[in-house]
Amino acid sequence: MAAARFNHFAMLGVLGALALTSSTDLAFATASTFQPLNTAMTSVLQFMTGTFATTAATVAVAAVGFLALTSRIPWSWAFAVVIGVALIFGASQIVQSLTSGMGG
Repeated sequence: MAAARFNHFAMLGVLGALALTSSTDLAFATASTFQPLNTAMTSVLQFMTGTFATTAATVAVAAVGFLALTSRIPWSWAFAVVIGVALIFGASQIVQSLTSGMGG
């Protein structure tokens, strides 16, 4: 009996939440609301793909390559570093191609 009552209240809660979220005005999601977040993410992106990051990635790939050639680390680690660098620097192109394929 208590479980049926709980299920009834849970269903009412879900329906109430659905009604509240579906009736909200989309004007709350204006561009000016997310401007500080956009600025912060742009700064992070510029840092991750800027001059310092390019230099650090070059040194990392060279160091890992040397360590793999001298059998100090497994080759799978070296490939993981190279794939990671490629994903970091190619992330914008990957996202662009995925969103253009979805009609975005």
